[in-house]
Amino acid sequence: MTYHIGLDIGTTSTKACAFDPAGKLLATEERPYPLLHPEPGAAVQEPMVILEAAENALADLVSSVGEKPAAIGLSCPMHSVILCDAYETPIDHVITWADTRAQAVMDDFSKAEREELLRLTGTPVHPMSPMVKLRWLLKDNPGWKEEAVFCYDLKSFLTKYWTNTAVIDQQLASASGLYDAPAGQWSARALAMAAGDEETFPFHLPPVQSAKQCLEWADHIAKRLGVEGVPLFLGGSDGVLANLGSGILAPGEVAITVGTSGAVRTTHRQSRIDPVHGLFNYQLYDDYYVVGGATNNGGKALAYWQNLLSAHFSDVGTMIDAALTVSAEESPVFLPYLYGERAPVWDAAATAELTGLAGHHDHRHLARAVLEGVTNNLVAILRQLEAATCPAQRLHASGGFTKSPEWLDLLARRADCELVLADAAQASAYGAAIIAREACTRGFSRRV
Repeated sequence: MTYHIGLDIGTTSTKACAFDPAGKLLATEERPYPLLHPEPGAAVQEPMVILEAAENALADLVSSVGEKPAAIGLSCPMHSVILCDAYETPIDHVITWADTRAQAVMDDFSKAEREELLRLTGTPVHPMSPMVKLRWLLKDNPGWKEEAVFCYDLKSFLTKYWTNTAVIDQQLASASGLYDAPAGQWSARALAMAAGDEETFPFHLPPVQSAKQCLEWADHIAKRLGVEGVPLFLGGSDGVLANLGSGILAPGEVAITVGTSGAVRTTHRQSRIDPVHGLFNYQLYDDYYVVGGATNNGGKALAYWQNLLSAHFSDVGTMIDAALTVSAEESPVFLPYLYGERAPVWDAAATAELTGLAGHHDHRHLARAVLEGVTNNLVAILRQLEAATCPAQRLHASGGFTKSPEWLDLLARRADCELVLADAAQASAYGAAIIAREACTRGFSRRV
């Protein structure tokens, strides 16, 4: 049996997924791990815990299928930072996209600098960005630069461990805030901004390679995982690969994913985007880019209110049902920035607002306000996306919110657009598997 594996290493779990040549999901192995919050604003991970989980998921999947895959593709989350010593060993945690401590240096960037960097790198200047994280680390934690020599992300750490050479793919590099994708190189301007008062950027960065770059397992690793002789392809980032895995490769076809957080994305062929739109623009491969915006306040915002109103609602589903028994016009207005925000405002210090609350409003009106606020925020990102590309023709919905047909109907009406359920199971993992499959079919370059 011929099959390919997408190894999707996420923020809270790793999923190893086997797909047949037609894209059918054959089997999955998932291993969870915690996202740690050791201090306010921190959102970090233990790198060796992730490594062990990823290896266990992969080895158990290969064992359960009963034969080796044709190839394996990697997917990793964007915006992570791992500082390593001279021996390329991590000196601390993985700092994830969700870490907001770099908000402390956001005032270092003028409006003009933020626009320049967004146009140049495709990454908004925000605490999620590795560029901003490094500025904060060098400014507020000067001791780290004495010990750290290499600046990696989660994927380059894993490739170093598995293949003896750290390398990062174009997708993850273009989400770092440090990379000029059209020029195909780390940006001197962005590195200078990250360095701040340092004379030069003090860390070594990994080389950037194509998603279809073939890596070679270290012999002892391959034997332990049962993947001797199986090509390992570098792959890309979770969000960008999700577009590939969902078949969204042209403007007008738009992915909307809502789980704890949310994202609105499409694929186009513009290497630069006007900063006025406030959107990210990350390289997929060649001259294909994924443009869009992510929100911190998806289902998590509804869950916050459901918990507050738990005397009335046993779960988020019953809260949505109740919300739809009253009209939006009769309800307060909710700005949903409970957890800061990325798109459309890119302000980690943003806060929520509830306005128009009156004595006749009850729990149903509050629920309606929250549902409308989260939905309208997604539509605001969509409108910016349309302004940067073209009008949306179809929305491909995925994530936990697809369990609520009523919410999907509300979103379709607010967006004034056809909405369909995305039919790709484990879209990020499938995108990684597609990279591996196409590289095997069309040829690839091996690392020397």
